[in-house]
Amino acid sequence: MFVVPRGLVHFERNIGKGKALIFAAFTGQMPGTLSIAPTLFGAKPPTPDAVLSNAFQVGTGVVDEIKSKFSS
Repeated sequence: MFVVPRGLVHFERNIGKGKALIFAAFTGQMPGTLSIAPTLFGAKPPTPDAVLSNAFQVGTGVVDEIKSKFSS
């Protein structure tokens, strides 16, 4: 079990051999939305390239190209 603070980007990964089951609960009926691309690729401080490369299974060159579109 874990708690994810509001607005924090997260993911879950089943590392077991069987199926996983997830129950999610929100603090209200309208939890809101978060635009993932700017949150991940335009974060300040930046999300490390190795983390993004591993998460999306792409090379660091692809990560750098995407990050360049969100830098300000």
